[in-house]
Amino acid sequence: MKLRRIGVVVGAAALALGLTSSPASAEMSYFPTEADFADCPPKPAGAEKWTCYVSTALEGGFTLGSKKNIRVLIDKPMRITSAEGTLADGTKVTAFGGVRQPQNFKVVTVVPGTKVILSVLPEIEGRFVGVGLNGNEPDEFKVRFQLWSPGGLLGSNCTIGTDADPIVFKPKINVSTPWLFWLTPMAKVWANEKNFALPASTGCSAYPLLGHPDQLLGLPSAGGTNSADFVWAVRHKTF
Repeated sequence: MKLRRIGVVVGAAALALGLTSSPASAEMSYFPTEADFADCPPKPAGAEKWTCYVSTALEGGFTLGSKKNIRVLIDKPMRITSAEGTLADGTKVTAFGGVRQPQNFKVVTVVPGTKVILSVLPEIEGRFVGVGLNGNEPDEFKVRFQLWSPGGLLGSNCTIGTDADPIVFKPKINVSTPWLFWLTPMAKVWANEKNFALPASTGCSAYPLLGHPDQLLGLPSAGGTNSADFVWAVRHKTF
């Protein structure tokens, strides 16, 4: 998903076209400021060009496992930061600024294979943890999912994917549009990822009534079984 290029081209176009938007309910908790760029990696020595890209997920979610009946909602803003540039000899360089998610995501049950919510699971919350970039691509990420429960009943470090063996995310763009949000030019991007595989969970205990996460979700699950969809606010800054 070439979010970085869209941020450059479309962000400027938003001002020229005057495409504005009032904040919808899902976007109310996001307000663009210079703090969006707080995690930008420093410009490497010798780099002639260096651009930081910030993608804030405003809504969407993850459907995890072969049972397709559990969805982790992106119900709070999540920010992913990366940067790319070139050295004097033309060599491409990239860096990962990380994932910032102030609060855990809500977990719900859905009609299998759909986004129709049946119930909220207050016993479980989810977190999207950034591990790094996938090779030299600033918009492909290595991640793991952290599952949490009140009282620690799932275990203190219950994860799907690990730092040593992460999940690789390669989001693909569906639609993008110029966006002037709170008088700040950016791009609004709808994207998804349907090809990532998930391993069995690590460090997880069985939860009373719900059972073990592997049985609850249907893990491990092959690529094409799981899915993720996002609505991003994409900004960039050149150093």
